[in-house]
Amino acid sequence: MLRPATLTALAILALACGSLIGLARAGSDFASLLTLGPNLARLLASAGLQAALSTLLSLALGTALALALLRRRFPGRDLLLALLTTAAVAPTIVIAFGVVAIYGRSGLLGSAMRSIGAEPPSIYGLHGIVLAHVLMNMPLVARALLHACEREPGELSRLGTALGFSAKDCFRHLDWPVIRREAPALAVLVFLLCFTSFAIVLSLGGGPANATLEVAIYEAVRFEADFVRAAALAGLQLLICLGLAASLSALTPRARAEAGAGHRAPRPDLRSMQGLDVGVLALGTALVAPPLLSVAGGLIHLPSLASAEFVRAAATSAVIAVSAGLLACLLALLLASGARRLPRRSRLPDLAAFAMLGLPPFAFVAGLYVLLRGLVDPASLGLILVPLVNALMALPYAYRLLAPALATSAERHGRLAESLGLAGRNRLRLVEWPALRGALGAAFAFATALSLGDFGVIALFGGPELTTLPYLLANRLGAYRIDEAGALALVLVISAGSLAFLAQRWSARHA
Repeated sequence: MLRPATLTALAILALACGSLIGLARAGSDFASLLTLGPNLARLLASAGLQAALSTLLSLALGTALALALLRRRFPGRDLLLALLTTAAVAPTIVIAFGVVAIYGRSGLLGSAMRSIGAEPPSIYGLHGIVLAHVLMNMPLVARALLHACEREPGELSRLGTALGFSAKDCFRHLDWPVIRREAPALAVLVFLLCFTSFAIVLSLGGGPANATLEVAIYEAVRFEADFVRAAALAGLQLLICLGLAASLSALTPRARAEAGAGHRAPRPDLRSMQGLDVGVLALGTALVAPPLLSVAGGLIHLPSLASAEFVRAAATSAVIAVSAGLLACLLALLLASGARRLPRRSRLPDLAAFAMLGLPPFAFVAGLYVLLRGLVDPASLGLILVPLVNALMALPYAYRLLAPALATSAERHGRLAESLGLAGRNRLRLVEWPALRGALGAAFAFATALSLGDFGVIALFGGPELTTLPYLLANRLGAYRIDEAGALALVLVISAGSLAFLAQRWSARHA
C-alpha cells in the first residue's frame, strides 16, 4: 500500500505531466517543433549564464549575511529579518519597479550621478537581471541558512568557547557543516528560480539576447497561440528541473544526530569578526532596503484606493493567499514526512516539490484548463485552479523550510521515539511539533505572501468577477494610472512585510 507522501508526490507529478499533455492537445501545428533548434541553444545559454551568476552571488552574499546575523544581536534585528523575508516574497514586478526606481537612468542613483556630471549606466541587460535576482534570492538564502544554523545545538558554541576556537576554527567546525548540508538544495532552488525567471527578464532583459525559456513559452502561448511549441519548451524546462532536483540526494549530506538544541551561547568569534559583520550587514541592508522603500511614494495616493473594487480585490487576495498557504504547508508536510522514511536514492518527494519550479504558471494553468473544462463549469475553474496552482508554486519554499527541520528531528529523536513506542498523534505532539512549529510559521508566511503577490495565474482567469490586488495593479499600470499603481504596490509590500514580521516573531518565540 502506498504511503500518503508517495501518493501526494505522484499526484503532483501527474498534474505537471497532465498539464503539458493538455497544452499539447490544444495545438495542432507540430511542424513548429522543427524551428526550435536554431534558438534553443541561445535560450539555454542565456538562461544558464544569468542563473549561474545570480546563484553564485546570492549564495556568497546570503551566506555571509546569515553568519553575520547569527553572531550579532542588535536593536532592529527583527526588523531587518522581516525586510529580508519581504524582499524574498515580494512580487517580482515590484522588485523590477524598485530596481529601475533606484538604479535606472532616471532613478535615485542615476539622478545623483548626473548631478555630479557622470553618465549613469543602463540598468537593462544581463547586469540588471542579475542585480534583481540577487535582491530577491540573497535574502532567501540568508533566511534559510540562518534558520538552519539556529537549529544547531547550543552546546557546540559553548564547547568552542571552552576550547578557545579562533574565527577560522568556528567557521570550520560550527558553520561549515551546516553550509555544506544546506547549500546544495539552496543552490538548486535559487538556480531554478533564476533559470525560470519571467517578470524580471521581461522587464530588465533589454532585448532577445537575454531571453529565457520562460519568456519563449510565454510568447508561444500569448502571441503565437503555438501550444505545441509551448508544451515542448515547458517539457524541456521540466526535465531540467527534475534532473537538478534528482541530484539533491547525492549532494546533500544527512542531518547530524546531535543532542537537543539548548540555549544559544555567545560565540567565541564575536570580537574578531565584528568589523566584517558590520560591513556585511550594512551592505545587505543597502542592497535590499532602497528598492523596497522606493514604493513609499505611493503613500500619499492611498486615499485613491477607497473603492468597492479595491475592497473586493483585497478580500479575494486574502482568501486565495491564506488557502494557498495552508495547502502548500500541508503538501510540504506530507512530502517531508515521506522523505525521511525513504532510502536516500529514492527521493520522489524532492522531485515532486521542485518539479513545480520547472513549469511556467501560465502554461501549467492553461494545460489544466484544457483538461478540466469538460468536467467542471469553466466559470468556477478559476476559483479552483488559482489557489491550487499558487499552493503548488509555493510548495518548493515551504518544503525547503520544513523538510530539514523534520529530518533533523528524526535524526535526533527518532530512535528514542520508536523505542518508547511513540507513534501517530503522540509522536507529532511530543517529538515533531516542537521541532516544526518555528519553521511552520515561516513556511506559511512565505507561501501566503508569494500567493498574495502572484500575477502569473490570475492573469488567465482575472476579470470583473475574480479580481486580486496584483491583477488590479496590472490593470492600473496598463491604463497609465501610475499613482494608483504605486499605492497598490505599497499595499502589496506592506502586506508581505507584515507577514514576514509576524513569521519572524513566531519563529523566534518557538525556536
